[in-house]
Amino acid sequence: MIVRVRYLFALLALAHVSIALVDDVLDIIKLGKEISEDIINSWDIVGKPFNASGGVELPLFRRREKAVLRRIAQISRSIEKVEASIERTSGVLMLLTKNNGKGSRLELRLHEMTDLLSRVSAADAKMREYVTLQRDLEKITLENFAMWCVSHDAGALPSILDRVHALIAPPHKHLLGRNLFGLVLEDVGDEHPDLCELQMSQHQLIYDMYNTISLAEIKGYAMMQFSWMLLRIYGKGNFTQEASLTRQRYGQRTNQTAAAARAALSLAKRDLHRCDPEVHKEGVTYEMVKRLLQGYIENEVDLNSDGTCRENCAYYTVAENKGCFKDQFCSKQKACKGRIIDCTFVESDMWVCQPNSWYDHRRYQWIKYESGRTLGHADTCSGITTKVDSWWRWNLLHCSYCFCLCEEDVHDNGTQRFFSLVEALADFDRNKVVTGIRLVKHGRVFHLQVSEGTLGERGSVTPGSWVELKSKFDPEDYEVTEGVDFHTLTYEKRAIDLDELESPSGHVMTGARFRMIGAHLHFEIRATPFNYTTGRLSPERSLWISNDNTDGTFSPRKKLDLTSPDIPTRSNVPLPVDSIHDQYMEFTHSDMSKDAAQNTVPYIDIQPVQPLKGAALLSGAGIIHRGIPGSGGFLAAKVITYDFSHHVQAEMPSEENYHEDDTTDFVPMVN
Repeated sequence: MIVRVRYLFALLALAHVSIALVDDVLDIIKLGKEISEDIINSWDIVGKPFNASGGVELPLFRRREKAVLRRIAQISRSIEKVEASIERTSGVLMLLTKNNGKGSRLELRLHEMTDLLSRVSAADAKMREYVTLQRDLEKITLENFAMWCVSHDAGALPSILDRVHALIAPPHKHLLGRNLFGLVLEDVGDEHPDLCELQMSQHQLIYDMYNTISLAEIKGYAMMQFSWMLLRIYGKGNFTQEASLTRQRYGQRTNQTAAAARAALSLAKRDLHRCDPEVHKEGVTYEMVKRLLQGYIENEVDLNSDGTCRENCAYYTVAENKGCFKDQFCSKQKACKGRIIDCTFVESDMWVCQPNSWYDHRRYQWIKYESGRTLGHADTCSGITTKVDSWWRWNLLHCSYCFCLCEEDVHDNGTQRFFSLVEALADFDRNKVVTGIRLVKHGRVFHLQVSEGTLGERGSVTPGSWVELKSKFDPEDYEVTEGVDFHTLTYEKRAIDLDELESPSGHVMTGARFRMIGAHLHFEIRATPFNYTTGRLSPERSLWISNDNTDGTFSPRKKLDLTSPDIPTRSNVPLPVDSIHDQYMEFTHSDMSKDAAQNTVPYIDIQPVQPLKGAALLSGAGIIHRGIPGSGGFLAAKVITYDFSHHVQAEMPSEENYHEDDTTDFVPMVN
């Protein structure tokens, strides 16, 4: 059972270092080619078959045996190095847990695949052990192991590899149905919560499975080819044709596996975002824009300089607080020092529950009118309940309490509605790329922050860390300028564009920023060309990618409306992505009836989006909205992982220096 559990993780063992594994696999391929050339060149000494039971000089026999075992040891050390670098993950366990007990096709085939891969790994481990103990082993031990590696028996290595391949490329699709890649794509949908938790895109999930299966093929091919060589040394035959057939079958399997992987990768989604956490916690999983538009009670007598009640509430579309008449309710609440907008009359008399703390971001917990109408949740009041009544003046004019929106003064410390326009960049001059993105709040300002990693050969990424914010400031600082360093959300300028941006082919993401286009806060990414083989960036050729669509274009952006939005942490269902590329939305107040308009929505999701803990290559990112009708939802970041499908290919080992009289060289497939 321990071995089985261990190799449940092996199917996606690359989930946190997938690209690093690809790089290490390529090192194995290079080493395998070098070893195979050495074997071919030295076959005149090592490769002549003889009868080991008589008339042979034992030291010569041992030298030839050791020559092959030394080469096996080299391959084993390389594979061991790869396995040592793999961080265990719960990728397969996640899929098995989700399907556990259902008896689904995916669950059954995942169990079968992990069982087969564990057998290949167990055989590889045994081979390593034999190489270590070769001086103490009898010839019959190595001979029996070599015979098992090339046997036609159902439980032998060739049969195991065939069964692995049958799960990826079913020989009779009309009977066996989808391959394993297809079943995974079918099971792991767009909003699969475990992918959010594991931080893997569908594309990465398939690619990791492909790499793990390819590594098992390399192990099996190495064991089979060296087994033919050992059996030839032991005088069991020439095995030239058998080794050639092994090579051909390996090539066919590798080509078909690559084709199946490419087909699945072309269908797999590469975007990734965070889902709802188990518990929403301010400052940990989300932050809030505060005091942009907030429900506010004010008597009309305090909305004009004359202190009169000649108008009605609707008259005051834009006003200011002008005083506090006779220290009535106005003296018991914090006055709005900014603009007072869109006043309306609800009812004359009410009870108001106010928080205990003057610094609470809410002005009211709830408002309950005499008719029974309630704004907010009036079950209990943890603060202070105050009776608020409108009055008649000189029995002629009614001084009504209005329900308005307060856009608080930007100099008020409770106001938190500023977005940094400073670029967030990876250190591309040191060949670093963006590996993650998040929205963070420092002081009263929201920033984009990126994580970076060092780009290596063939898409490998060495994880780094989160890049320190380039500029930490307060809007009151004299050295920063509005419109250049930061943007202030206002009633007129509270729109944010929702876009999903991707770098051109041959480019990777090296930065992100907000900038203003008209009244819209706009998202952009920095794309930098790179050489896939060498991993070198060309930062001097970088460009900023954006979707500069405005209201004045032929096909303007569409607005994502928030309908009667409650605060999102009250939702009892998961909030999926409901935005699409080329939309925009406006920050607004929470619903008047549900929350007394006390919060600004959407909330800001500050959970980091960092696939594979910073070891994944990214080609794009976006700003999205997660929500449902009736909820304010969350504004969030997303990433788009790099498309590796173009690099998944199988090439047959070179025929150069290969002769029918020689044993087949060991050259793993190039993927």
